[in-house]
Amino acid sequence: MTSNDVKQVVNRHRPAAVFGAAIGLILIVGWFGYDRAMTPTKPVIASAKAAEVVAYISDERGLAVLPQIEQEQFLEQWKDHVAQEGPKLQLKACFDELSDDQRKQFTDAFFRHAKRSFLNDARRYSQLATPEEKGEFLRDRLADYEKQALFTRDVAGSFRSDFGQRPDDIQKWTMEHTTAEERAIGEPYVDALKRVREQVRKEQRVAETSGKAPPAP
Repeated sequence: MTSNDVKQVVNRHRPAAVFGAAIGLILIVGWFGYDRAMTPTKPVIASAKAAEVVAYISDERGLAVLPQIEQEQFLEQWKDHVAQEGPKLQLKACFDELSDDQRKQFTDAFFRHAKRSFLNDARRYSQLATPEEKGEFLRDRLADYEKQALFTRDVAGSFRSDFGQRPDDIQKWTMEHTTAEERAIGEPYVDALKRVREQVRKEQRVAETSGKAPPAP
């Protein structure tokens, strides 16, 4: 094949190549446009309606696509926001209006986050070197888990069949929905939490009997 023959072949196929590239570009742009259109906007917690936040948490393209640290920050800000009386009542009303499917989507998403957060705590605990560090970490985590339980009891009344009422309930659910590898990490942490929780309760009972203020968890 001569150089002229090569040029003729290239010229013959050039329109098809250009057309194919154009179609490919259109498809790529269309896919990104579709993906963007289907991805919910992250709500501004201070001004968003309760239904918007619940839908964002439930949507697999919503909260779940954020980096983990941003997910945790979002949920903490949301919990603090709905601790206020007005947002709290709005959220309760929103929960009461959810269908069974919407309720399941929300609880599945919420528990997935709770499980991942809890297992991350277990990994951090396993990496601590001294009993003092471990004890301080456990007491700090117990206080945070109690805060989460208060949120559940106070706000998510419509979900009492899905959410547990105590910190132990979420921990129990987590251990029932783990792999063998995850249980190997989580079970020692659960046992350590139980021991420290009982110690904290004893300290509080002693403080109440003596009339002194109970120590912080």
